[in-house]
Amino acid sequence: MGQMLFSHMPKDGSPGFKLGWIHGCQSGMGSGFGSSVFMNFYSWSRDPDITSINPDIFKIRTRYKTELKNIDWNNEAEIKKNFSDYNTIFWGAHAFCRHSLLGMQQTANMTPPIPGDERYVPGADNLGSVWRLNGRGDVRIGSPVGGGFW
Repeated sequence: MGQMLFSHMPKDGSPGFKLGWIHGCQSGMGSGFGSSVFMNFYSWSRDPDITSINPDIFKIRTRYKTELKNIDWNNEAEIKKNFSDYNTIFWGAHAFCRHSLLGMQQTANMTPPIPGDERYVPGADNLGSVWRLNGRGDVRIGSPVGGGFW
């Protein structure tokens, strides 16, 4: 499921934008809305160094050698733009992926509990539950009937 959501990343973004999208999407899927199933695979990924007021450029450059390899690290304006792009897209990607997962689970009558609800019973749901045909709407991806996914 993560790869399908990652494929919806807007194209031609800066390296910071792409990294922000991936971190936001992973964080959204690892939230409580993603259920304990997805929380096993994804977790909070927002980088505190990039979001800092005084980012440690050396630390970030070392940590993301491949993801941010196209940044000119000698150009301060380009570095700031990429960090700004990261922060701009993070929450949008977080919401998109979180709610896409929630919608997919609801089609199979799997609604993750909200804090304060009854305790979650892992045995009641599994990854195969999303393909049950007795959920809400049409669970086939791309189906125009019943609000299928994309």
